[in-house]
Amino acid sequence: MNNNSISRRQMLLGLLAGSAGLALAACGGSGSAASAPAAPASGSTGAKPAGSPAASAATKPAAGGSSAAGVATTWEGLVAAAKKEGKVVVNGPPDPGARAKLPAAFKAKFGITMEFLGGNSSQLAARIEGERKAGQYTVDASISGSDTMFATFLKNGWLDPLKPSLLLPDTADNAKWKPGSPWFREPTKNTVMQIFNTVQPFLTLNTQIVPAKDIPNADALLDPKWKGKICAYDPSVNGAGVAIASAAYTAKGADYVTKLYKGQNVVLTRDYSQIADWIAHGSYPIGLAATVNYLQPFIKAGIPIEQPELPDAASALGGGFGDVAVWNKAPHPNAARVFANWIASKEGIEVYAPTQTQVSVRTDVDNRWAPASIIPKPGIKYLDTYDYAFEEGPRLKIRDFFAKLLK
Repeated sequence: MNNNSISRRQMLLGLLAGSAGLALAACGGSGSAASAPAAPASGSTGAKPAGSPAASAATKPAAGGSSAAGVATTWEGLVAAAKKEGKVVVNGPPDPGARAKLPAAFKAKFGITMEFLGGNSSQLAARIEGERKAGQYTVDASISGSDTMFATFLKNGWLDPLKPSLLLPDTADNAKWKPGSPWFREPTKNTVMQIFNTVQPFLTLNTQIVPAKDIPNADALLDPKWKGKICAYDPSVNGAGVAIASAAYTAKGADYVTKLYKGQNVVLTRDYSQIADWIAHGSYPIGLAATVNYLQPFIKAGIPIEQPELPDAASALGGGFGDVAVWNKAPHPNAARVFANWIASKEGIEVYAPTQTQVSVRTDVDNRWAPASIIPKPGIKYLDTYDYAFEEGPRLKIRDFFAKLLK
C-alpha cells in the first residue's frame, strides 16, 4: 500500500465492507478467584479540579505525562485542544447500537465529531499494520477485546500510555472503581484500561426443547442423547469460544473437552448471531459460548432461553469490547484522550454498556438493568480470561489444543 494508490476514504470503506455482517463480541474476564474486582479504595488519583492550571500552560509536557507531543495536561486544556482538532477516529464493536449512540452522545457533550470504525478488531489490526508500514496513521482510540489489544496493538508498540491522561475527575477518582482505581490490565498498568467485567456463561439452553433440569452439571452434556444438538463459537480462534472452552478445560480437563467438542459432534461457527439464531429456533438447542447481547432480541420476543450456572464448570468473566486505549502518532491525540476519559466516565459507560450488554466496573453505575446471568456473583470462581498472564500463556496453549483437536 502506498499513499498515492489508495485514498483514506477508500481504506475506510474497505474496512467497513470487510466488517459488514460480522457479529463479534470479544471475550474475557476478571478475577479468577473472585466474582468481581476487589473492594474499592477511597481517595482519588489527585486529578486537578476544574479551573486549576490555565489552558495556556496545559500543553507543556509534565513529568510522567503522556508520551505524545502536544497533548494537554489539564482537563480544561485537553478539551480545548480536542475541540480545535475537531474530530476523533475510534475503532469499536460492529453492532449498530454503538455505531449510532457513541458518536451522537460524544458530539452532544463536546461538539467533536466521532468517526466510528465498527468491526472485527483482528481485521482492523491487519489493515492498520499496512497503513503504518506506509507511514499512514488514521486511528486515534480503540475500544476492543483483550485478544487483539494485547497480542497485536500493545505488542506491536502502537499504543501510548493512557493513565497519565486520565484528567477527568469523574474518571480519575479511585473511589469510583471496584478494583480501587481505574483498571489497567497490562503489566505496566498504564496503557490498557478495562471498563467492563461480565460473566460469559458456559451454557445456553432453549428450555422449550431442553429444560435446565436436564443439564444439572457439565457432565450431563456428555449424554449421548445430546449428540448433534450442541453448537458453539469456534474455540480454536480468538473470541468468546476460546474463553468459554478455556474455562471448561481448566475445570474439567482435556479429556472432558475432547469428549464434549469432538465426541458430541458440536457444530461450530465464527458468527455470534448464528449461535443465537440456532439456539432460539431450536436447530441446536444447546449452545456453548453464546453471548447474551445477541440473545436479547429473542428473549424479548418471548423465546425461553436460559443460561444456568453449572456447579462443576464455572463460566468465564470478560470485558467484551471494553478495553480502552489511545494510539501513538494519532492524528487527533487530544480528542483521543478526551474520548478515553469520557467512555470510562459514568456518563460514557451508561451510554455504552447497554449497547454491549456488559457490566460496568464502576461503583456508581447501576447494573440492575443487565440480565442476572451476566452479573458476577459472590463465591463463584470464574476464569479471568482478560488477565494478561492468562492471555499470553494458558489461553494460547488451549486455543492451539482446540485447533489441533477440531481441524
